[in-house]
Amino acid sequence: MLQTYYYDPFRVFSPVTRSRQKAVNETIYQPQVDIVESKDQYQLFLDLPGIDPQSIEVTEEKKVLTIKAQRLARELAEGEVQARSERKVGVFKRQFTLPEDVDAESIVAESQHGVLKLTLGRKQPEETLRKIEIKQ
Repeated sequence: MLQTYYYDPFRVFSPVTRSRQKAVNETIYQPQVDIVESKDQYQLFLDLPGIDPQSIEVTEEKKVLTIKAQRLARELAEGEVQARSERKVGVFKRQFTLPEDVDAESIVAESQHGVLKLTLGRKQPEETLRKIEIKQ
């Protein structure tokens, strides 16, 4: 049996229901990241536009770096209807396993213009070459 589907060009303007908004708020997103490596450090740049820097949580445990934040849906005033919603809302989370040469005590985080910058210092390699004397 054939079903007929009609294209509705105005469906994007239909109101978003509360149940759909709740489902979107519970979704976990991974923000985009750039990683820059130099001789002395690693730098991570994460895009977190529209998120209050005070609500960003950065933790390190057992060589795993976790960045977590949440962007809430915009509250609508009485009589307003959400005609279109393309901005992601919900929990943003990203985890990285740190390389062995990262000094976890030296991690510095700063946020500016919606970009979180993490600077991770690198440990200098220990000299492992040891000369062994030969007995005669």
